[in-house]
Amino acid sequence: MLSNLRHQRRLLGGLILLFLVGVLSACYPKYNWRELPVVDGLAVAAFPARVDTAQREIMLNDMKLTFELTSATIDKTVFSVGYSQLPTESTPSQRQEAQRAMITSLASAMGQPVPVEAFAGEAFVLASPNAQTPLVMHARVVLYYDVVIRQIAAGPIGELTPEIAQEFMRSFKIR
Repeated sequence: MLSNLRHQRRLLGGLILLFLVGVLSACYPKYNWRELPVVDGLAVAAFPARVDTAQREIMLNDMKLTFELTSATIDKTVFSVGYSQLPTESTPSQRQEAQRAMITSLASAMGQPVPVEAFAGEAFVLASPNAQTPLVMHARVVLYYDVVIRQIAAGPIGELTPEIAQEFMRSFKIR
């Protein structure tokens, strides 16, 4: 009888613990949006998780540039805003070519042709359904004076919903 009572208490304690874990996990949503300055304070974007920032050297239309990337990852989905400051002596046509090169690079990485709207600074969607893991990328490449800015939400087709991607894409604002 005493042993049965102890067993019931342990079972009840386990159920209470399981309930509390469930309640606490509901308090921590998968997407915890926060608006942050990006592009050296020139713009803002809302990221769904804590961000990391990294820099690397890239070649863009025969120009060696520093590319700074701010990104957040949820599961296998990446949300990022990256930019490069083009040389001040670059011409308007060189700047447009840099934007074009960045767009072409994204399309090439997804094995897709470049959508026409991409060259107007509009958001575009590329899918790579034939990959081992089918991927989707929502992207925008903006040329703002002498800064080329790339915004991407990319992940597995079943994981990155259009609503989540659009929330991220709409959050980007140049100040």
